[in-house]
This record gives sequence, structure tokens and C-alpha cells, in this order.
Amino acid sequence: MRVTWGMTAKSVGKECGLSARFLFKMAFALIRFQSRQGRRYPSRTSLKILQYSADHGHVQAMSQLGRLLYCSGVGRVDKRSGLEYLRQAARGGDINAQFWLGSAHLDGQLVRQDDKTAVHWLTLAAERGHAEAASLLQACKARSSASVPLAEDACA
Repeated sequence: MRVTWGMTAKSVGKECGLSARFLFKMAFALIRFQSRQGRRYPSRTSLKILQYSADHGHVQAMSQLGRLLYCSGVGRVDKRSGLEYLRQAARGGDINAQFWLGSAHLDGQLVRQDDKTAVHWLTLAAERGHAEAASLLQACKARSSASVPLAEDACA
């Protein structure tokens, strides 16, 4: 039996309200508790609560839900939905979302490989203190200076 999470970024971008902030904290605590109990993936209930917060404008919820769907989603639809949540969170200034979105564009698995877009998002995350983004950006620039092509105009 194939189970999909069936989540989409419907109303992403609305201003975050009090209920979205409260439910994000509740979902985060529930996911952390489930993780400590040895559960590999969050429950459907905790994901739905997280989705509510994300769909009502909570940037951290968008980032966390996007990462969960992108990394653990069942099928391309869930993973693409995760990328959309990550894109909205990255535009909202979340550095983790900027890192994941830059990595996705660098890998080119679900989106067209675009080194310029990847460098853009990785640079934003690195400038705001994301260590993994800084090291990935440095490796990208090292490969381009060694003339190992990543794609057309690699890491320019």
C-alpha cells in the first residue's frame, strides 16, 4: 500500500497569526517527542498541524515542512510540494530553507540544475551564518576555479 502525504503549498505567504505560531510550537514539540521515542518519521497528525502553520504564513513551519517533504516525501508530488514550501520559506528569509533550496538547484534532481540560482541561495544562507551553506559554496567555487564544470557557467 502506497501512502502519500498529500500536502501542497496552497495559501503560503499569508501573514502569520497567533494560532499559526502556537500550533507550530505544538507541532515542533510533538515531532521532537516522537523522535526521542525512536519514531523515524513524524506522525500524520503532527504533519497536518505543521502544514496548518505553514499555510498560515509561519516561515519556520514552511521550512521544516518543506524539508520533511523534500527529504522524506513519498513520490515526486510530495517532494515538489516540499520544494515549494522551501521556496516560500527561503523568500521569507529562513536560512535553512535557503540552504536546502540552493542544494536542490545544485543537485538538479527535482528542479532544473541551475548553478546561478544555487549560488544565489547558498550565498544568502552563508552570509547569514549557515556553516554548511558556506562550505558547499566554497566547494562549488573551488570546483569552478579548477575548471571542473558543474553546468554551463558553473558557480559564476
